[in-house]
Amino acid sequence: GHYGALPPKFASVSPRFFTPGYATVVAAVVASAFYAIMRLVSDTVLWDTIAALGIMICFYYGITAFACVWYFRKQWFDSARNVFFTFLFPLIGGIILFGIFVLSLVESWTPGATGSGSQIGGVGLVFILGVSVILLGVVVMIVQYFRSPGFFRGETLTMAAPESLRRR
Repeated sequence: GHYGALPPKFASVSPRFFTPGYATVVAAVVASAFYAIMRLVSDTVLWDTIAALGIMICFYYGITAFACVWYFRKQWFDSARNVFFTFLFPLIGGIILFGIFVLSLVESWTPGATGSGSQIGGVGLVFILGVSVILLGVVVMIVQYFRSPGFFRGETLTMAAPESLRRR
């Protein structure tokens, strides 16, 4: 994409419709294939995927909250507002989301505790879906690390936070 996290083709925009045509088609094909495969595993796949999505949201937003705390660490105590909005609120949010993530993983392991009750090998389908998509994301990230190392080294998008106003 634009910053090199994905192949450049994903950033292409249709000159006629001004929409990300390639990315839209890829997303539609992947989503359709995923749904078709999941329908073979479970008739009530929608409930399982919604529950698994909750696990993924807790994981990604939790990481984002902790990343915010780290990114703005030089500005935490510039003002009372910063203490709350760059330190305490993101930290508390990250801790809560991490707790819900762990609780959801533990509960979704048992078939029937969440979602439709579908299972594969005695493990709840919600757990399998949630963890599989997170692991797939890790694999894609590793592949992209070798394909676009500049993105991960901070060469395409700066990783530096603004300096503290107090320290200038």
